[in-house]
Amino acid sequence: MGVIFWSVSFYVTVLLSVAYLTLFERKILAASQGRKGPEMVGWYGILQPFADGIKLFSKEYFTPSDSNPVLFFLGPCFMLFHSFVLWGCSPGVWGCGVHFFWGALYVLSVMSVGVYGVVLCGWSSNSKYAMFGAVRALAQVISYEVMLVMLYVIPFFMSRSLNLSDVLFSQWSGCNGFVLPLAFPWWMFCVLAETNRAPFDFVEGESELVSGFNVEFGSGGFAMIFIAEYASVIFMGQLTSVLFLSGLSTFRWGCYWEFIGTSIFSPLMGFLVVLLVVLCRSSFPRYRYDLLMNLVWRRILPVLMGSFSCFLLLL
Repeated sequence: MGVIFWSVSFYVTVLLSVAYLTLFERKILAASQGRKGPEMVGWYGILQPFADGIKLFSKEYFTPSDSNPVLFFLGPCFMLFHSFVLWGCSPGVWGCGVHFFWGALYVLSVMSVGVYGVVLCGWSSNSKYAMFGAVRALAQVISYEVMLVMLYVIPFFMSRSLNLSDVLFSQWSGCNGFVLPLAFPWWMFCVLAETNRAPFDFVEGESELVSGFNVEFGSGGFAMIFIAEYASVIFMGQLTSVLFLSGLSTFRWGCYWEFIGTSIFSPLMGFLVVLLVVLCRSSFPRYRYDLLMNLVWRRILPVLMGSFSCFLLLL
């Protein structure tokens, strides 16, 4: 019973975090444009996410006549299930998550299958705009996962372990807390591309794809896709905090941070990463798709592979 209660409370916390991330994002975007943002439902709009959720789930569920109805229903369900499994891998948050020797490979394996939900939604809709969005997502993930994996393994090489807890402890001891932030800008570039966030949100390009892979979805299907997307963003923020930013705690607190850092510092740094993702949406226009693919294959990846080779030689 204790495990069931912990699991339910954990995922309820994730859902609440997603709900208030939407409100937080709308407030930040409104402030960047000189507006007030949502503030009519509840005190300063604090109940707006619940009003939006009730509105979405109470709408009529509509299936296009030319779509595959079974796969059309299973696509959003797969995306939501994948986001829950991804959060089951949550590294180092309040003592939960994966704590075994091959934990890094397990997290990477779960992350790599997330694109299947997007492809399933796009293909089952039987719409050219949805299919274009799904193909874009597939090509984008294949391109940027190469770059992401190379950056992902650097903290594990430095800690000489595939356990996420060992990476966290190695940064608290200060052995790699000063080196990993050098790879952080490259990693954030991959996070934006992998989570399909602006300025790399080509799978939902409203200007050319009319919302992309989810163009035919409404009601509960759209809500599940929305929840899965934002839950993945929060997870990537937390993973970024564990892999690259936990070493910042050694600057001030030293060995006394080991107890406090798990409960306060790591979620705080994860929140700052999510804030950076939101600020990128409010600051940069959407990039062009062909330029994005050209950027990773012809410019960034050769430089990164050379740097990675030098890093391995130094180890």
